[in-house]
Amino acid sequence: MIVLGSNADLFGDVRRALLADSRFIAAGDTIHCDGAAAPLTNIYAVDMNPAEWEGWDSTGGIPDPRTMSTLMLECRSPAWVAEVGEILTRGLEAPIWFVDSADTVWPADQIDAERVALG
Repeated sequence: MIVLGSNADLFGDVRRALLADSRFIAAGDTIHCDGAAAPLTNIYAVDMNPAEWEGWDSTGGIPDPRTMSTLMLECRSPAWVAEVGEILTRGLEAPIWFVDSADTVWPADQIDAERVALG
């Protein structure tokens, strides 16, 4: 799952917000849940070529993704992904969006665990 935000330091902001929750740990360039207190999760920064977004329909109400910072969130639990979205909504000042494997755009606080496609 892709996480998008207009924050210049999206990874740093997300890291600070999530590490306030004891279920997350810092693991170098990754934010991690080890599966003991929460489902196995990895979140890390990725560089996406703006050309990868060419032709993409941004009907989810997000700014142009070619100009946004990008993270990858790896997790197999839709309910946990939705909870992470809620945690980030509370912990960040700027809005962020999740793009699932079906290219559905989810505002972080509106992820539907019954419908989100994790791949």
